[in-house]
Amino acid sequence: MADELSPWLDRRALDNRGTLLGVVVDIYADVASRRAQWLAISTGFFGTRVAVAPVRGASLLGDDVIIAHDRETITSAPTVDVLVAVDPGQQQLLVDHYARTTNKPNELLKEVQK
Repeated sequence: MADELSPWLDRRALDNRGTLLGVVVDIYADVASRRAQWLAISTGFFGTRVAVAPVRGASLLGDDVIIAHDRETITSAPTVDVLVAVDPGQQQLLVDHYARTTNKPNELLKEVQK
């Protein structure tokens, strides 16, 4: 499934309100299932920081990838050090972080669908 999302690489990533987050620079798959789980988004000045956001709820809208969370939630996610995959400990930190936040329906997609 990670290969199916490869067209998402190098696209702008927006939060669920349409705020620019950065650029999708990598897709991390679950080691066991090989399914895409996380998107790495280059953020900050000159893309010096990488935020990790869940694939679940994300979608493609035109040339942009829309993430199902707001900017604050995404940029406050735990920083993970990954080379190929998110290890189980790091994944649990991310799962816990996103589980504590309110995953509102994608406001931007709802607006476009009107």
